Amino acid sequence: MKLSIQYKILLSFSIVAFVGLSSLLFAADRITAQNVSQLIHKDMIEARKTLDTYVIQYFLLNNMVLDKMTLDAEADHLAKGLSAQMEGDIAIYDSHGNPRSVSLPFAQASGDDLAKALTLKGETAYTVTHGENKVTAALSYPIESNSQMLGIMRYSKDYTELYQSNRRFTSILNLLAIGIFVFILLTSFVIARQITKPIRILSRSTEQISTGDFNLAIQIGSRDEMGELADRFGRMARRIEGQIEIIKKDRDALKEAQAQSKAFFDNVTHELKTPLTSILGYAQVLKDNGFHDKDFFDKGISYIINESHRLHRMVIDILQLSKASSHEFAYHVETVDLSTLIRDTCDEMRLRGKRFKIEISCDVADDLFLQGDKDKCKEVLINLLDNAMKYGKVNATIQVEAFKREDAIFLKVKDQGDGIPEEHIARVFEPFYTVSQRKVREKGSAGLGLAIVKSIVESHGGRIWINSKPGEGTEVVIQFGGVQNG
Repeated sequence: MKLSIQYKILLSFSIVAFVGLSSLLFAADRITAQNVSQLIHKDMIEARKTLDTYVIQYFLLNNMVLDKMTLDAEADHLAKGLSAQMEGDIAIYDSHGNPRSVSLPFAQASGDDLAKALTLKGETAYTVTHGENKVTAALSYPIESNSQMLGIMRYSKDYTELYQSNRRFTSILNLLAIGIFVFILLTSFVIARQITKPIRILSRSTEQISTGDFNLAIQIGSRDEMGELADRFGRMARRIEGQIEIIKKDRDALKEAQAQSKAFFDNVTHELKTPLTSILGYAQVLKDNGFHDKDFFDKGISYIINESHRLHRMVIDILQLSKASSHEFAYHVETVDLSTLIRDTCDEMRLRGKRFKIEISCDVADDLFLQGDKDKCKEVLINLLDNAMKYGKVNATIQVEAFKREDAIFLKVKDQGDGIPEEHIARVFEPFYTVSQRKVREKGSAGLGLAIVKSIVESHGGRIWINSKPGEGTEVVIQFGGVQNG
């Protein structure tokens, strides 16, 4: 049978209380009995002294010599006088144990004390007799004169009241002990319940945690060790919950990273396979046909060269993305004058924009400084402007704006293209992800530009997002520093 800690504590207190009180009652009973015995013993000794003195005075006052004849003659008078004087029963016997004072009923009685007084010459003997509702003590000793035993004096006294008082005291002590035991039992129950209450709460909490529920409600008001234990248990549970959440996030992040890695690998394989297949196909045809058809030969060589250039750009972009995404890549950090860098880059890109009949409007605030890699910051802007030109409309304007708001620097690049549908915006920063594969092929892009830009921006402690609607163009926003919100 399994006992709870509460009942173990209650049982321990009960056993200790029972043993302690029982020992106390036993000791009290023994001490009381000894006290009564000592009281009777002293009383009997004093009684003999008083009886001896009375007998001597009796015969002196009556001018009689104490001998057997006078003792036998005066036995009744002597016994009655002593009975009145001693407040007890007196009987006188001869040296053989025969009664001489026969006027009292006690004179016919017999007992061990009488036999001992007859046997033990000159010794006092007394016995205590317990009858029904009565306790008496009988004292017997020899009456002597000139070293000769003349007879036996026997004195009896009622001690019933003393024993009844003793029993009342013992009964009261027993009732008090029972009351104390009950009080200790109830107090032990309350204390045990109070002590084990935090343990029961913690036990339920551990059961709750075992089911995966960490939303604990531990309410223990005590400020002792149990209160500290409950507080630490709650903090431990919250810390475990936090660690589990971190593990779950890391697990999800790992799954996502694995999925992205697989998608990246599949895309790289596909993107590299396409131009390689075309190059291999044209090369094989040219080998088989030789140089008989100059137009086909020129077309094939031109296609091989273009696809090789596209393959080369793709490899360069993949290497750039790998470096930008690597935590081990070392940036050359310095104070970058972002205002001058943006203006100079816009001026350089205007020449390329003329090919697409696209203008670049540059509105940049002064004194925009950033701690970062100057070349990487320029690469970000070139990629954004290049995308805006590729996917913008002819005879349109690209708006470049840079300003500082509170502690943050904002850079915005907005084109006047077709825009991006909302379902594609969240994925445009993924490597090789493109909204339209046909346009990608026409523009010669591998879909890695925005992925590279995002990695560089995040490496500088910034963030990037896109605002776009179909038919209203696309705006790319970059924020460096300050509160990270859009």
